[in-house]
Amino acid sequence: MYRRHRTTSLTFKALTTSAACACATLVLTSRPAGAEMVKNIGDACTAPTTDLGEQLVTTGTGTIGEWGASIAALPGGPIKIDLEARLLQELDGPKTAFGNATARTEFLRGVRAPLPMGLPFAAGMPGNLPQLVAGYVYNNGGSHRGHDFARSSTSDHPDPSFEVRTIADGKVIGVYFDGPPGGGGNTVIVEHTGKNGKKLYSFYMHMRNGRSHDLAAVKALDCAGNSSCEHYKTAAHQVPAAAWWGTEADAISVVPGQDVKRGQKLGVTGNTMTASGHIDASGTCDSSDCNNHLHLYLGAPTSANPKLAVEVDGFGVYGEQSSGCYKSLDDNTFFPRLFAPYDPDFVNLSFRTFTAFPEYLTGMSYRPITLSFYDRGGAFDVAGSYQYSPDTSFIVKAGDDGSGLTGFEGETTTGWIPRETRARADSHGKATFDAVIAWHEAGESTAYWHALTQAQLDARYKQYIVQNHWSLGDFFPYKIGGQQRYAVLFTTSPRSANWMTYGRSESQVLHDIAVVPAGLQVAQVVSDTGTNPPRFSMLARRSAGCPPHVYVHQQTDLGYATKAAAEKAKGYELERVQVYADGTRFNAVYGRASGKGCSAKP
Repeated sequence: MYRRHRTTSLTFKALTTSAACACATLVLTSRPAGAEMVKNIGDACTAPTTDLGEQLVTTGTGTIGEWGASIAALPGGPIKIDLEARLLQELDGPKTAFGNATARTEFLRGVRAPLPMGLPFAAGMPGNLPQLVAGYVYNNGGSHRGHDFARSSTSDHPDPSFEVRTIADGKVIGVYFDGPPGGGGNTVIVEHTGKNGKKLYSFYMHMRNGRSHDLAAVKALDCAGNSSCEHYKTAAHQVPAAAWWGTEADAISVVPGQDVKRGQKLGVTGNTMTASGHIDASGTCDSSDCNNHLHLYLGAPTSANPKLAVEVDGFGVYGEQSSGCYKSLDDNTFFPRLFAPYDPDFVNLSFRTFTAFPEYLTGMSYRPITLSFYDRGGAFDVAGSYQYSPDTSFIVKAGDDGSGLTGFEGETTTGWIPRETRARADSHGKATFDAVIAWHEAGESTAYWHALTQAQLDARYKQYIVQNHWSLGDFFPYKIGGQQRYAVLFTTSPRSANWMTYGRSESQVLHDIAVVPAGLQVAQVVSDTGTNPPRFSMLARRSAGCPPHVYVHQQTDLGYATKAAAEKAKGYELERVQVYADGTRFNAVYGRASGKGCSAKP
């Protein structure tokens, strides 16, 4: 049963919209891969270079043959069998994998991160933050095909080594020492698999793995007469106490077959094998850190041969680091960026960043679940959540004057339907609308309107809820220009709400949430910000999974990021969010599909 509470006469406080969004309606739709990248290579911030070749193989005398050998040396069992199945045949440069330039370009422009990816270090570490010191191409034009990260030492942190973190969730499929001719030193390989089944591989090279281990590995190298390699071995014998060897505690902290989460520590950076070439015949290195850095390869498998991965640039630049194109998300690239411009759950995200990279999340088969647009300190920002969905079709409207929603109004059984509609006041005090629009569910009937009067709402409520026994998919009351209006979606979907209150004070809606009838759970809480203080509405739907965690009228700056991180750690996903009051307040509902691991309270 619905419990309906009507608002009384309240002071109206208009919200404003920044000029950047008030002047026009923005429509974002899911679109073909690459639609937002520059179409002409000449429009990129630098001319990309993809005609670089390399072939690293894992069998015989190949340049990363130690990877295959390390798996072969494991004791028999399910882990070994699994790792053997995941072992790549080779990692190639683009030109080696695709001799044809057109095929090479088509493949690289179609690569997308299969799941959210971050940089391979923690942002809050003590000392200087690591920097990209070499891009896909060395500054001298030489072939690199990877990313080098390093940092300079400080008086408080004389050791420039830093913790290496995995760039995304995945499984460790390789831990080994890569000697000549590959020269990767201590290497960790992680296989990343998105919910859409697509994969990406990350190779973390030149790490430390404990002083004794590294000294022994270098002493055992077969240098085949290479003088630089021989000097490296001399250093292992003559200066084993040099600081650049690290300590016994600097060990790789993961093992083959282990599942890892994004940002989990893998070990620390070092100079294994990169020291070669920087050491003289006496074993003395030419710098105090002896070329300490992390070399990160990213490999994307081909559809023709999933055992062949092609080296790709996570920044999408395919050029020299000195070009400056690696420093800013505002630079145009001809190829997609794989490192996250923003995470799937976000708040205070600039409108410009939100609109610049629509293919980033859709390339992972993610679509918007909930979005909230708002002014904050003169900026126009966005909060919301994108989540995996087999159906990635969607439309997002922001700053619509209402004319873009009229075509969706009325009763229908097919086509597009606004699942979430929110109203704000623009800079002229007129209603402007934001909507997340998705396709009808199979067998679903809906009826939608975005600007009902109270009398119209009452009539349609009687028709669809009382007489037809439908439910509510979305409900948003708003008071703009002194007029009370309602955006509402009636639906037959079993996932919709069948209990609601509205026009409630903060204390009243908190009480409503506490007394939701058994078998139901909160699905949505929103505030009508055209009233002062704001009035709240709440929808409850049939229980599914864990009891939701609900936040009402919380302070954004003091709590949003902390609460979002805590919810993610518990396995809860954002289902509905509204940020309002110039970005200072928010309402949110977090849910978890599985009943296992439920947390009764936020």
